[in-house]
Amino acid sequence: MNATQRPPAAHHAAHAPHSATPAPTPALQRLGLHRLRALPQPAERAMHAQHDAELEQMLPVLGPLFGLGMVLFSVWDLLLDPHLARYTLALRALAVLAGSAAYFPNALCWSVQRRCTHIYVTHVGALVLCEFLLPQGLVYGLAGIAACNFAAALCTLRLPVLARMLAGPAALYVALSVWRLPWLECVSGLMQYAFAVALAVVVLLVMRVFQQKSFLLEQQLLHLSQHDSLTGACNRRYLEEVAERELALAQRHGRKLAVAMLDIDHFKQVNDQYGHETGDRVLQALVRTCHAGLREIDHFGRLGGEEFVCVLPETDREDALRCAERLRHSLSMLAIATPFGPLHFTVSVGVAVYGPGHANWPALLHDADLALYRAKHDGRNRVALAHAR
Repeated sequence: MNATQRPPAAHHAAHAPHSATPAPTPALQRLGLHRLRALPQPAERAMHAQHDAELEQMLPVLGPLFGLGMVLFSVWDLLLDPHLARYTLALRALAVLAGSAAYFPNALCWSVQRRCTHIYVTHVGALVLCEFLLPQGLVYGLAGIAACNFAAALCTLRLPVLARMLAGPAALYVALSVWRLPWLECVSGLMQYAFAVALAVVVLLVMRVFQQKSFLLEQQLLHLSQHDSLTGACNRRYLEEVAERELALAQRHGRKLAVAMLDIDHFKQVNDQYGHETGDRVLQALVRTCHAGLREIDHFGRLGGEEFVCVLPETDREDALRCAERLRHSLSMLAIATPFGPLHFTVSVGVAVYGPGHANWPALLHDADLALYRAKHDGRNRVALAHAR
């Protein structure tokens, strides 16, 4: 590589302190791995979607168990009033039957949160009505009603959803308690109910903390498995996955696709003259610059060593050449601070555009590699376009 020392004022400075463990990449910072409480909206939606998917799998089992528990409360009804127990049993069975459609996704085309709300309202609403029919049922049955609040807190990570779930049965309990109970028992019952609701909110918040930690750790492990630990670029395995997916879309729907392969010129000289630490900083600066110059739909990965690849969906030949030239120019303007002065480096770029002759990803990458070889043969620090097949 042509490593020259120029005055710092001649070019923009772009350097960062090096350490054995690279700084968190922008993707991980967007996920909020450095701060637990404030997740960005995309990560927040992904966490809720993951929780809903887990709840979707458990609901066909937990829903019937919850309904069975509501019916088994009839045993307690027999102890309070055997004559009314058959009526409360019928009421409980009807409520469970009305809510059972929400146990399975194919019965009701609702979201899993809405189905959980439907189950809770029908089942617990019937429970409150049954306690109202029984003598002193609203007093003795408060523990069972409060226990249902904790079950509701496990069904969501969102306070508004929990509020909607609890609102109907809570309003029914308050109205029936004011109507039936003496004022002292009514106030005592309402205070206990409010305390149970507050504990349910605490359970939700605790569950959210654990879910968020689990989600962030899973996302971090996924990121580490898909990205290069030094630079933060996609690793070769993950890059091949996304490239094959983009190629399949281009083949199936006739979309445009281009590939640009970058290689640092004379990179071995950088390691020999400035040390591998400076070489690592060069690689990191290259990845930061390329990430900043690419679109969100583009993919940038490291093949190995100083070779990198850009996968450019929805990009024709002219746009691909302009993108490659823009990256080449931006990288040539970088200056890496070293004890010997600013270090400048250049890259050679080979561009290949998807065509009928590219049956698979290795064929497209091979053409980009041939174009890169021609760019280096023609003098380096330039962009070359692969010949059409």
